[in-house]
Amino acid sequence: MLEDVGNSDFYSKFSNVPAIGDQLVIRFDKSRVFALDVNGVKVGALPTSFNYLVECMEDGVSYVGVVSSSAVSPVPTVAADFVAK
Repeated sequence: MLEDVGNSDFYSKFSNVPAIGDQLVIRFDKSRVFALDVNGVKVGALPTSFNYLVECMEDGVSYVGVVSSSAVSPVPTVAADFVAK
């Protein structure tokens, strides 16, 4: 489950969440690991327990995923499944 979806750039821009099946990528922005849509818009942050992925990304590993569930109410939420590319 992604964190801070309701405060994300995606939600702020579209007042919505990505649809199930939409593609996402993971990027590190110096403070948190974020899931971004295919246009580079932040959808939400990965829980800090996944910060270890930063080391993998620094070694050249990239991650892609798809939205597995999403909802706008009662609280904007997005869950996604990621794999190494």
